[in-house]
Amino acid sequence: MSQQIKLYYDVMSPYSYIGFEVLHQYKQKWNFHLQLCPFVLPRVRELSGNHSQNVPLKAQYVGQDVARLAEYYCIPLNPPPPSKLAEALFVKGTLRAQLLLTAANLEYPDSVEAISRKLFMRLWAKDEDITEDASLIQACVKAGIVKEEARKLLARSKDQNVKEKLEATTQEAFGFGAFGAPFMVVMKDKPEVFWGQDRIELMGHTLGLKWEGPLVIKTNHNSSSQSVDKSRDSTVFTSLTKWMILLVPIIILIVLQWLNY
Repeated sequence: MSQQIKLYYDVMSPYSYIGFEVLHQYKQKWNFHLQLCPFVLPRVRELSGNHSQNVPLKAQYVGQDVARLAEYYCIPLNPPPPSKLAEALFVKGTLRAQLLLTAANLEYPDSVEAISRKLFMRLWAKDEDITEDASLIQACVKAGIVKEEARKLLARSKDQNVKEKLEATTQEAFGFGAFGAPFMVVMKDKPEVFWGQDRIELMGHTLGLKWEGPLVIKTNHNSSSQSVDKSRDSTVFTSLTKWMILLVPIIILIVLQWLNY
């Protein structure tokens, strides 16, 4: 039986986005079952007393840190301007998105990965809304759910039992000791817990598995990264072409001079 790993995440966390992608890249390589567990990050911080996100210097650092991580992991990250991002995270919030993912876990468990990715991409790479009904439906449709079914799923996300399920998942994460995101639990005889996308390497070591770096994305699920790679390749090719255009006449002149000599 493959190892089971629970991933507790909130789409408001860029670190969750990175951890989400890296774990999906390693899922087959390390042969584990990844259980996606959307929870409410602000609620976990409240329960654990973790209010350190209010430090201005930390907010400034996180912006720089995320940019470096995006390049390292080859994950598309292009967050909106600070003021707009603050409104998206702390005024509008991601509760509706997390409720949608919770409903999807109940109704379309095989689609939770795709919907999560679309929501992460909307917020962190495309500067798009994830709070309005139309936005959430669009994310579901792009994840492969028929529009009418997406509407039903959104309606389902507003049910009381879905709200209770999201709170239960959040409490479960706190019970394991969660205080931030992403929070990962390796289900062994005694659960092993890891916080942060930068602990996935350590997780592999704990399981006796080999970490092979960030794994540049080459799978079909992230076409944006592929586009970035293609753009870079195109830029390199264009630069080489320009140099060749400049160098060829010079080489010809040198050869002609040598023949004349």
